[in-house]
Amino acid sequence: MRCAVVRACGMWWLLGLLMGSAGSSFAAEPAASYGYIPLSDGTQLRYSLYLPPGAGPFPATLVYSGYNAGNNPYDISFANIGERLIERGIAVIGVSLRGTGCSQGTWRPFDLRWGPDGAEVVEWIAQQPWNDGRVAAAGVSFPAILALATAVQRPPALRAVLPMVPLGELYRDVAYPGGIFNLTFATAWTFMQKVGTPFSLFETLQGDTRCGTAIPLQNDPRHITVVEAAQIPYADSDERYERFLSPELFARISVPVLGQVAWQDEQLGSRAWHAFERLDPSRTWMVGVNGAHGTIVNSARFRELAVAFLDHFLHGGQPQDFAAPRLQIWKGMSTADYEPAVVELYDRWPLEPETLTLYAQPDGSLRFEPPSAARMFSYLYPLPAPSTLTLILVPNPTQLTYLLPVIPGGSVALTTPTLDQDLRILGPASLDVWISTPASDVDLQVSLVEVRPDGREMFVQRGWLRASHRALDAVRSTPRLPVHTHRQADVQALTPGAITPLRIEIMPVAHTFHAGSALRVYVEAPLGFSGFRQLALNPLPTTVSVHVGPQTPTRLVFGRAPQPVSIPVRADGLPACDRTENQPCRSSPEPIPEGNLQVPAAEDEGRGGGALASIGLVLAVLLRRRRLLCVQ
Repeated sequence: MRCAVVRACGMWWLLGLLMGSAGSSFAAEPAASYGYIPLSDGTQLRYSLYLPPGAGPFPATLVYSGYNAGNNPYDISFANIGERLIERGIAVIGVSLRGTGCSQGTWRPFDLRWGPDGAEVVEWIAQQPWNDGRVAAAGVSFPAILALATAVQRPPALRAVLPMVPLGELYRDVAYPGGIFNLTFATAWTFMQKVGTPFSLFETLQGDTRCGTAIPLQNDPRHITVVEAAQIPYADSDERYERFLSPELFARISVPVLGQVAWQDEQLGSRAWHAFERLDPSRTWMVGVNGAHGTIVNSARFRELAVAFLDHFLHGGQPQDFAAPRLQIWKGMSTADYEPAVVELYDRWPLEPETLTLYAQPDGSLRFEPPSAARMFSYLYPLPAPSTLTLILVPNPTQLTYLLPVIPGGSVALTTPTLDQDLRILGPASLDVWISTPASDVDLQVSLVEVRPDGREMFVQRGWLRASHRALDAVRSTPRLPVHTHRQADVQALTPGAITPLRIEIMPVAHTFHAGSALRVYVEAPLGFSGFRQLALNPLPTTVSVHVGPQTPTRLVFGRAPQPVSIPVRADGLPACDRTENQPCRSSPEPIPEGNLQVPAAEDEGRGGGALASIGLVLAVLLRRRRLLCVQ
């Protein structure tokens, strides 16, 4: 009888995860308290705690943040998950890192002490009488970054990590994308680092006199984020760029991880994908979605997966028994309810996509065969690409101000003919472009778009490069991923008028270019906002020429995903252009080349590594997992 119940419950859990899930059936009232955690150097970190009803002890999920976790354990966007954890008998504790909120200490952006502090916090939690010795770290954005920095330290009590939309490395992801100063990010963090400060009055009125005394000592004029970031412009300018978080450091994480990235993340980007690839595959599950920074917590489907993951590992579950698909790609996530149109499943992480190359042709088209003749295309720099005046002209500032008209002469567009079949791209891409200019340096932006049959083009992804930062890390670079050194000694000005090859990284993305559509790349200047990202570009006007031909093979090198198991979620299919989360559409300013482009046949899917043979495999494995499938 019990076996039958488990099977039925397991089937509904799977269907709920993939097809949608209902809200919780009851709301448990947690017991709230607060206090201070003493660190080994004497610093006291403010915490806030929610305990489930009952006697305990309980496992705990840590939300460790620079915003307001010490005053609210759900912090900015963890409430929808945190409430469900309380129902599962899991405590939620929020901790404000040093120099923020009501915590003691001095703020220094991306301080190398944050990770070791987090490890001390984990071990302090494990020693409390209300905790059973098991702790997970979780959160969105800032708490996700700190969860990973803590996990790198390998505190013994840590059991799992749930990082949603983190960064993977500081310099390339947010501080200097492509070697260009990210002015908006640094400026905004100057203010956001003090989000918890207004709560000091409230906390003082509630009887916490420590909070009011800690805040005046938190600020050091030497560590104003925007000023400090502007003074360290190279990857070797400051040790934090390599030692705070990096793909190499991810390899130290030894606990199960459910990672998540948003391809069009307008704040931290999607490059954490590369770092997640360094994790132990037997302990890693990944979800990649289209959309904006942090909106994943609006999805009931993702919350169900997140709660199941934390519940499993905080109650003693083993990795081999958590049988969710290793990789889920959500496509067509809608602005209406933040749920996808299609979920693509793979049983392996990481994937190794098949590498394909599209070559620029003298007629401005992109095709799979190398060009037989040469030509030059030019644009004026820096005419604005359609990415300016975000807050004024576009209601949603994450939409990259993509709806502005494309100014003629401000970019070079390279476009495939209409595709004869769907083309699923996955991961990073490299635009290997040959340029010349009378200037000694220019900043380049590459925009990848899908030109649809209705004449509108949908935003897919972007990448950037300051030409003087073109030196490559030969060890880390691959045909699809150019990794630039960004070291001061490697900076090299352009020779005016000389034709120079550059490799521009396009951030990781998963997108299906549908049959009947075309793929297009723009080469332009990064003038204006890409959502939250305003780069401080080289402002000197000039002309930039893009060269194509047998000796100057400008080309797009990208990955094609293996065949997945595709689960349709929406009966009405993909959402309309204006309903797709963070992938806006605009009228196409350029025609599509005549004819059709025959997409090459895919290589052997087994060698590509990772497509599930059938959904039955998922069902069979899931039905073996009693604790995850049913509430005991």
